[in-house]
Amino acid sequence: MDLSNWALCVLAAGEGKRMASQIPKNFIPVLGRPLFAYLFEEIKACQFGEIAVVIRKEMQEYLQEFLAKEPRLKMVFQERPLGTAHALQSALPELSSSTEKVMVIYADMPLLRHETLSSFASFFLANQLEVALTTSLVEDPRGYGRIVRSACGEVLEIREEKDCSPEDLAIKEVNIGIFAFDRLTIQDLLARVDNCNQQGEFYLTDVVALACKEKRKLKSYTLPWREEFINLNTPSDLAAVTAYLRNQKNQSLLGQGVKMIDPENTWVDWEVEIGRNTWLYPGTVIEGKSKIGENNRIGPFSLLVDTTTGNSCKIIFSAVEGAVIEDEVEIGPFAHLRPGTQLERGCRIGNFVEVKNSHIGAGTKALHLAYLGDAQIGKKVNIGAGTITCNYDGSRKNPTFIEDEVFIGSNNSLVAPVRIGRGAYTAAGSTITRDVPPESLGIARARQKNLENWVQKKKEREMKKEQ
Repeated sequence: MDLSNWALCVLAAGEGKRMASQIPKNFIPVLGRPLFAYLFEEIKACQFGEIAVVIRKEMQEYLQEFLAKEPRLKMVFQERPLGTAHALQSALPELSSSTEKVMVIYADMPLLRHETLSSFASFFLANQLEVALTTSLVEDPRGYGRIVRSACGEVLEIREEKDCSPEDLAIKEVNIGIFAFDRLTIQDLLARVDNCNQQGEFYLTDVVALACKEKRKLKSYTLPWREEFINLNTPSDLAAVTAYLRNQKNQSLLGQGVKMIDPENTWVDWEVEIGRNTWLYPGTVIEGKSKIGENNRIGPFSLLVDTTTGNSCKIIFSAVEGAVIEDEVEIGPFAHLRPGTQLERGCRIGNFVEVKNSHIGAGTKALHLAYLGDAQIGKKVNIGAGTITCNYDGSRKNPTFIEDEVFIGSNNSLVAPVRIGRGAYTAAGSTITRDVPPESLGIARARQKNLENWVQKKKEREMKKEQ
């Protein structure tokens, strides 16, 4: 439908004190995106002529990324938090002269769907209204304003919960928080809203009572209760919203052929892509802009952040951050891959191995108890247990180069910068401080010396001291 002469006003200036968050509640990240991003995608899908978001000045940094994506979007500043009516009053003068109708929503409804906004606009136009509100019947109306109706069923007012009498609190019909107005009508009504209430604020909901008294064309649009109407006010609300979005993402992945053993204990960020027939085991968390190929096994209890994998990989009980992983790689259990890690086809990184800013060639194995940092490692290399690249000299990080088909013995310390040539070996227990030529054996350890009868002599010395 044509909404080009409509403006959508999003009220986002609330302080959100009950959320007790340093980040404004509407921009708290959930599944890797600020909450406002979910609402933003929906309101973009409606063809409103313009979109005004009312915020406090200190919040503008959070809105910048959205301004860059949507030319219809504009910021409006509410200088002082005087209430929702005052917030809308701040926005109206900023709207273009061609705007005739205004829809108002609260930013703390991140699950709101564009279909709901479009159908509400159609209802408003079909009934040639001046004022419209949305309502729903709920079993537990706590936290919502109540709809007060006359004996014949007409809406008389919205009574905010803090101003309700015990009788009002028993009302099950609540204000959802979506309004539509004729622009001239709302300008007139807002000028006469007062702040005579428990909060001392100018409530937008008070325009309903004013419209009724003045016989304005007003109707309510009653909808069945859905999760999309959850208002984000408390940490409990945030948990409910997060659970809903997690379920939406997981159901989408399941529909694409991804397998999940336990979807309720599997967390995948909204922007993550996963190929068909990849199995996600319980406790798996995949974050950021990760891209996971097909036929992989991820988990149980694995964390992947901003990581790309090929196909047919296994990642078990491990943490992987900022890594690029090719096909048929096996990682874990209990491995840690840090940013800058690149693993070529068929690598195996085993238990308690840490890799950082290193490129590891195809078929290379580091199966246990190793640290590989700032290293360039070739193909078909064997890294023995207990091996570390000593990359930090106290002031800078130095590189280690291990060429193809090298065998690094157990318990080696490779003191960078150092190069191990193609096909070379290093002996177990060595501290390698110089380059090892190709096809050579590097040995760097003290010659063993055995002191015979040392234990007996020690005991004799101790006995003499006791005497």
